[in-house]
Amino acid sequence: MLRLHFTAEDLARVKVDVLGPLAETSLSLWNLQRRDGKALFGGWRARTSPLVTGDGPHTAMFLSSPAGGLVDLFTLVGAAGCMGEGLERLISAPEGRLRYEFAVCSATSRQRAQWLSGVMAADRESVQRLAAGLQDCHEVAVASYWGRIRHHLDGEVAHRARLMVRGGVRALLESLRPMAMWKPPVLEIPGYRPLVHPTADFHLGGRPLVLAPSVFCGPVPQLFASPQADSVVMVYPALNNPIDAAGLWALPADTHRVDAPVPPALSALLGRTRAVVLCVIADHPACTTTQLAQRAGISLASASEHAATLRSAGLTTLTRERKAALHTLSHLGLTLLNTNGSAPAGTRTRPLPPLRKQSVGRLSS
Repeated sequence: MLRLHFTAEDLARVKVDVLGPLAETSLSLWNLQRRDGKALFGGWRARTSPLVTGDGPHTAMFLSSPAGGLVDLFTLVGAAGCMGEGLERLISAPEGRLRYEFAVCSATSRQRAQWLSGVMAADRESVQRLAAGLQDCHEVAVASYWGRIRHHLDGEVAHRARLMVRGGVRALLESLRPMAMWKPPVLEIPGYRPLVHPTADFHLGGRPLVLAPSVFCGPVPQLFASPQADSVVMVYPALNNPIDAAGLWALPADTHRVDAPVPPALSALLGRTRAVVLCVIADHPACTTTQLAQRAGISLASASEHAATLRSAGLTTLTRERKAALHTLSHLGLTLLNTNGSAPAGTRTRPLPPLRKQSVGRLSS
């Protein structure tokens, strides 16, 4: 049981907000390691678990080890509308804040990958690697569903806001039953497990409380309250209906989606999702960003971001036909695919000579 104590001033500072894709990605990694909620998450877990590869498992265990706590990225990063914004805040967070938040990680999770000890010490290169791991996890666990998730969470926020307009913050807090019980001036959370905050009684101390709905949160709300943070965050479950869950996790209807395996060497070089995007562009020359997103099975924003990165590396080009922007494989991109044995049959030619003035390094995902 957790008891959250309010003063009259505290009640005036309560708000409801969506934390964004980085928060959902972090919670999704925690959810992947759980065994409850099979009606809600069974299909998503079965589809997602095999795709979390590379640094992904280490990232998951580090942030949300079942033997330890759940790292508080929520007060550290705050609400971030896109993944890039959230990761930028994570990378640029003060070293003291990083050390404090990562201190919750258990020794077991630290032993799973050597580079994680650098994250514990707030080493910038290691934190950047953690951010890249989170980006990879986001692509396979959240990105394909993010449009529907965001719509669902926005609907939840709108519903709670209407309750506040009609009955004030007390009506909002009373609406949280049965996951939280409003007994003025205390909000009780039955079944609370102290993943982060160990005490039974918590006083806001003048800081605003952010109620943050989450699709991937477990059945019990979780409190995140770093002493250095300006606000307290309570993440609560916003997905409770198997019918809603089925709608969120439905596969894209587009039959042209790429399901063929991508060569491991290409995935290691570019990251799996970016390798898929490159192969889609090779298979479907002059495709729009919308078509690219549908065929790769990712969000429109993610497709645009990956296409821009590939283009800046010289692997693809962008041409405009009237109002449409069309993606096409470049000479360097074709060379790379030929080298990895993944060029599509229609474009594979005799081996192309290497381009000495250009090189392709690892593109962080």
